[in-house]
Amino acid sequence: MNIINKILRGDKVIWIVSLILGIISLIVVYSATSALAVSKYEGDTGKVLMKHLAMLIFGFAMMILASRINYKRYAKIALLLMIPCLALLLYTLVFGRNINDASRSINVGGFSFQPSEMAKIILITYLARQLIMMEGSVYNFKDFILRLALPILVTAALIFSENLSTAVILVAVCMVLLFIGRVKFLHLLALVGLCIVGMSAYLGYDAIKTNIENKHRRAAQQDTMVIGEKTDTYKEKQNRIQTWSNRLKSMGEDKEKVDPFDDKHMQRTYADIAVASSSIFGKGPGKSEQRNFLPHPYSDFIFAIIIEEYGLIGAVVVLLLYLILFTRVLRIVIKRPLTFGSLMAFGLGFLVILQAMVNMGVSIGLLPVTGQPLPFVSMGGTSLMATGLILGMILSVTRYMEDENMNKEQELQALTEITEDEREP
Repeated sequence: MNIINKILRGDKVIWIVSLILGIISLIVVYSATSALAVSKYEGDTGKVLMKHLAMLIFGFAMMILASRINYKRYAKIALLLMIPCLALLLYTLVFGRNINDASRSINVGGFSFQPSEMAKIILITYLARQLIMMEGSVYNFKDFILRLALPILVTAALIFSENLSTAVILVAVCMVLLFIGRVKFLHLLALVGLCIVGMSAYLGYDAIKTNIENKHRRAAQQDTMVIGEKTDTYKEKQNRIQTWSNRLKSMGEDKEKVDPFDDKHMQRTYADIAVASSSIFGKGPGKSEQRNFLPHPYSDFIFAIIIEEYGLIGAVVVLLLYLILFTRVLRIVIKRPLTFGSLMAFGLGFLVILQAMVNMGVSIGLLPVTGQPLPFVSMGGTSLMATGLILGMILSVTRYMEDENMNKEQELQALTEITEDEREP
């Protein structure tokens, strides 16, 4: 017991909630991957389960490792990795794996890795450090742009074109973090304006680019038809505005006037069936029917499977677990307001809870389909690793704040010493 207490230092409630989420993940993913096991592993569900278990163990290992590093060191790590992280995002945008007209991941040692997951953590940690270093000092609008707004805008821009929901969630978390960090309200408005201008410029560019591509494709098809070659049916490529607009419109369409099982509505239809066919206690473990029809029931729509198999009770339990997790983060903020540790913990904790709420909202039809996983529950190596790292960093804050009982002035001095160390040859 002493060994366990020594390893699992920090907020015990966070450890318990994480363990429960991991157990739920194992049970639900095992049920939700039956179709995947048939298509990729010749029906061997055990192989899928062991692969997911290995990823969960790796996530918990990241959690333990991160919790044992003094949280103040993350300020230096984020500062050192900020530029390389942006370079990796740019590399992914240009050379990453293209799936469904989006480049979101790269192959590392045979595994698929999404740099945007790490970018979110690094950016939030970097902003927490900058806010503390700037607090109490006189800074102008130029300082705000260079030290706070520019990292947010560049990171979001590199993610935005390939993953709108991730970029929007990240910007929302950063805005709340800046607000809590007491950034001037006019500066926040300016940041919102810059985001709108940047988004509008990209969407205009994307619309022009898509129109040019469609013209070339039409011309190529006409040429092949003239010489009598067999061609596939031509299909117009949609720009980002059309794609996002269609997702929003599909939520308000009259379901009696559309085909609920076409490519456009299929995901929403099967998710709705999974939720509607459940009850207070659900159909029972492993008895989901929609897992065989829903695309990605083990990741994007895993909450719909939870509702189908475990009913309203299961949904409430999962929701409460995330809310409990966030209340423990708020406890840090209340206990040590406006310190690097509390700002970092809040930003990372808010990121997890917001992503969870988006996933749940999509599964029950409150939000358009986004592709956001349910943290520490959905299957996915990068997501589990990132969530484990986030929870470990939060635990590090609770651990070292309790051990050192460090006040705000002492922490600021420690961060200043780290900065001075960086200037040494």
